[in-house]
Amino acid sequence: MVMLFCRYLPSSSIAKRFIVIPITLLLAAQYGGTVTTTPTSGGGNIQHDWEEISARMGEIEFPVFTNVPEAHKRFMAGLKAQLYGWIEFATDQFRASQELDPSFAMAYWGEAMSYAFPLLHIDQADLSRATLAKISAKNLVTSNTEDQYINASIALVKANTTQDERYRQFTVHLERITQNGGPGSDVAAILLASMMYELDGKYGYSTEKALDVLANVLKKQKAHPLALFYMITLHAYASPTKYTNVALQAADEMETMKSGPYTGLYRYPPALHIPRAYLYFTYGRWTNMTDAGNVALNLHDNYVTFHKNGSHPSALFRFHASMTVHIGLLQRAKISQAYSILLQLKSTVNVTDGTSPLLSAYLGAYYTMAARQYLETRNYNISRYKTMDLDEVYSTPLDPTGRGNAVSEAILLLARGLQQINRATMSKARMEVIEGRLANKPQFDQDRTIVEIFRLQLTAHQEYGYGDYTKAFDLLRQAAEKEGSLSTHIHDTTYLYIPSWEMYGDLYSKYDTQAHTEQFYLRALKKYPGRTASMLGVARSYQRTMRTITYGEKVRVWYNKVYNVWRHSDTEFAALTEVEHAVTPDTPWWAKYVVIGAVVGVGAIFFLVIVIVADKRRTKKESIITISKREIKETRAMYLASGVEKKPLGDRPHSLEMQPRPVSATDSIPGAPSPTTQMVQGVAPAEYVVAPQDVILDDIVAPTDQK
Repeated sequence: MVMLFCRYLPSSSIAKRFIVIPITLLLAAQYGGTVTTTPTSGGGNIQHDWEEISARMGEIEFPVFTNVPEAHKRFMAGLKAQLYGWIEFATDQFRASQELDPSFAMAYWGEAMSYAFPLLHIDQADLSRATLAKISAKNLVTSNTEDQYINASIALVKANTTQDERYRQFTVHLERITQNGGPGSDVAAILLASMMYELDGKYGYSTEKALDVLANVLKKQKAHPLALFYMITLHAYASPTKYTNVALQAADEMETMKSGPYTGLYRYPPALHIPRAYLYFTYGRWTNMTDAGNVALNLHDNYVTFHKNGSHPSALFRFHASMTVHIGLLQRAKISQAYSILLQLKSTVNVTDGTSPLLSAYLGAYYTMAARQYLETRNYNISRYKTMDLDEVYSTPLDPTGRGNAVSEAILLLARGLQQINRATMSKARMEVIEGRLANKPQFDQDRTIVEIFRLQLTAHQEYGYGDYTKAFDLLRQAAEKEGSLSTHIHDTTYLYIPSWEMYGDLYSKYDTQAHTEQFYLRALKKYPGRTASMLGVARSYQRTMRTITYGEKVRVWYNKVYNVWRHSDTEFAALTEVEHAVTPDTPWWAKYVVIGAVVGVGAIFFLVIVIVADKRRTKKESIITISKREIKETRAMYLASGVEKKPLGDRPHSLEMQPRPVSATDSIPGAPSPTTQMVQGVAPAEYVVAPQDVILDDIVAPTDQK
C-alpha cells in the first residue's frame, strides 16, 4: 500500500529515485487496467483490446526472430508496456507470444525482464533466472542482437552478486549495445537512460548522462514516444538544466498532437500527463500546467466511467491531477475556479467511510489545498477567502508518521495561525509535537525540516505583531536558509506554499515603505519561477522607490508580467485593479493642456473660416449692386444721348426720375377719382403710367438741361 500513496511520501533524493518515478510508472500501468479477468474493486470484468492499446503506445523498432507475425505483435505490445511500467500487461503479452510461438526466444527474455526491472525496483532475480534458463534448455535460435540483450539480463540477475554490482554490469552491457547502434538499439538506450538515472552518482553515471542518451535517440527518431516520455519525466522529477527546451517542446507537442506516435502519450494512459504538469510547474508556466492537469482529469474520469475502475491508485491519482489544476488556477487569479476544485475534494472527504484506509490521504490532500487557497489569496483582501473557516477544515489531527501527513497538517496550522494570530501559539505547539514525533526517523528528515520552516514563518509573524521587528526578520532569514536546501518539486512535500523570502519582502514593505524590497522577491523567484505574488512584490517595490526613468520602465515590465498571468482572472480584487491600472498608459501632466489648446485652436480656425466666407459673400453682393447701378447709369446716358428717354416697361415708377406735368381742369374726367384718390387706392394716376418700351410718348419732352 505504501506505493499507492505517492503524494504523501518523503521528498529526499532517495525517495525521488526509489519511490516517485516508480509510482508514476505504476500509476501509468494502473490506468492501463488489468488484462486478466479478475474483477477490479470497481466491479465488472476488464478485457482490453491489446492491439488498440499497443497502437496507442506509439511505434518503436526492435527486430526479433519469429515466424509467427501474431507472436511478434504480442511481443512488441509487451515490450512497450514494460518500458512504460505496465508490468502486468507486458507479462501477459510475453506469455501469449510464447504460446503462439514456443521457439520465440525473446518472448522468454521479455517475461524475465518483468521479474527484474530496476526502474520499478522489481528484483525477483530467482524467478527471472528460471525464465531465462528456458532459452538454453529449449535450444532456441537467437540472433546476435538478441544474444546481447539476453546476456545483459543474465548479468542483471546473476546469483551471489550484490545488487549494485548486478546493476552496474547490466548498465555496461546496455552501453555496449547502444554504442554498436543498429536496429533496436533505441530500446537499449531507453533502458540505459533509466539505469543511469537509477545509479546517479555511482560508477560515473548521472541524470545528465541519461539525458544525453535520450537526446541521441531523438536525433535519430524525432518523435520517439518512449524517449520523449523519459525526457519529460526526468526533467519533471530531477529538474536538470540540460535539454530543457527539448523536454518542454515534447511536453507542448504532447498536448497538441493527438495522432501518430503521440497518440499513446495523449490518450492513454492519463497518468502520463502528470509529469507534463510537474515540468510546467518547474518553469512557472501556469496555463500549460493547468491544461495538462485538466487533460489528466478528463482522461481519468473517462477511463473510470468506461472501465468502472474505482481502485485506490485511481482515486489518489485524481488528487494528483486536481492539485496541479488547483495551483495553476490560483497563480492565474482564477480563484473562484480553484475554490470549486477544493469543494469537490471536500465532498469526497465527507462521503468517505471513516474506516477507509484512504481517509487519511483524502484529509491530507484537503488540508493542503484549503491552506493553499487561503495563503495564496490572503494578501489580496478577498473577503470570501480571507474569512474561510479553517477551523472547520481542520477536523482531525493526522498521524505525523503517515506519509506526507506531517506537512499537510503543518501547512494548515500555519494558515490558521496567520488568519488569526491568537491561534499562532496553539498552532506552534502542535507543530513542535509533530517535529518531536518525526525525530530520530531519518526517512522523515526533510518533512521535519519543512514543519520547522512553517513554525519559523508563523513565529516571525507573531513577533512582528508584538513589535519585535528585528527578531521577526531574523526568524524569516533562518527559514529562508533552511528552505534553500530543499527541492521545489510539486510532487514533493518540499514544495513550500509561501516562500520565506516572499514573506520577508511582504513584512519589510510594511516596516519600511520606502525600502528596496525587490531583492527579497527576486530571491523567491529564483527558486520558484513565475510566482505571481513575488512578481507583484517586485513591481510594487520599484514603484515605491522609483527615482529615475529606468525604474519607471522596470515598474511597467514587472506589472506587465503579472498582468499577462492574471489577464483572464475570474475574480475582482484590489490587486488586480492595481495591475490593470499600472499597465494602462498614464496621461502626462501636460496632456490636458494640449487637448485644451487643440480645442481652442480648432474653434478659432472655424470662426475665422466663417468670417472669411461671410466677408466674401458681402463683397460679392456689393460688387453686384455696384455693377447694377453702373449699368443703369450707362443705359440712361445712352438714351439721353439719342435725344429720347425711353422708359423701360419693367422700371418701377419710384426708380425713374419722373416729372409729372401739372394737372389742369381739362384733365378732369367726370365721375373719375382724383389723382390723389387714385394714389391712395393704389392706382397710378395717368401721368405716372409708363408706356410700353416701343412707344414714344409725344407729350414727354426730354429736358435739355439734364445731364
